[in-house]
Amino acid sequence: MKDDFKKSLALKVKALRESSSLTQEELADKCDVSWRTISNLERGLVVPDLYMLVKISRIFNVKIDDMLSLELDETKSRSRLEREQFLIEKIKHANDKLLDYLLDQLILLFKYFN
Repeated sequence: MKDDFKKSLALKVKALRESSSLTQEELADKCDVSWRTISNLERGLVVPDLYMLVKISRIFNVKIDDMLSLELDETKSRSRLEREQFLIEKIKHANDKLLDYLLDQLILLFKYFN
């Protein structure tokens, strides 16, 4: 369970950072830590303390509950999970017009490729 939590949190932080177009160094500066700390966090090697978790959630405007939830499908590869999390974060931050457009496009894609 501990490894699942680390993996889940790592994927979420990386997806949030990338969807915000931040480098590891830029996120590290905002969190007052080294880029190595962010790198280790994104690789699932460390778990942030509560203070850092609060900082990250505020930087990306997400609830701590969302960051801590465990939603991993062990049958999927890490790269697949990273891509899914990246898309989820992009969709969450889309305005209504873009969201409607994306939905229309996805419906078409699933109609023809499913």
